[in-house]
Amino acid sequence: MFYRWIKQYEECAACGLLFNRGEADYYIGAYTINLIIAELIVVGGMIAVIVGKWPDVPWEAMPWGLAATAIVGPLVTYPYSKSVWLALDLRFRPPEPKDFANFDAPPAGRP
Repeated sequence: MFYRWIKQYEECAACGLLFNRGEADYYIGAYTINLIIAELIVVGGMIAVIVGKWPDVPWEAMPWGLAATAIVGPLVTYPYSKSVWLALDLRFRPPEPKDFANFDAPPAGRP
């Protein structure tokens, strides 16, 4: 689906399925999944530090590490969240003929 970490192809090279299924706000679900996963990573990191360092928890340093995790987490999980959202969408709303690219023309969006 991706040719760079955050650069996505327009359609699948094998079947021609358009990754953007024609709605202006299609990837809101992917952003929501990304936010949930990133927040779970931050909370999991916080719990791991507290449990691992108890009773000498570095309360002053922990917010800095967790803030860095909150910034890096969504960047790391971005392509996965878009893939998961597309899979969920295809599961509940099967593809229709309008969801496929026209193979008569060269593939759009390729670098």
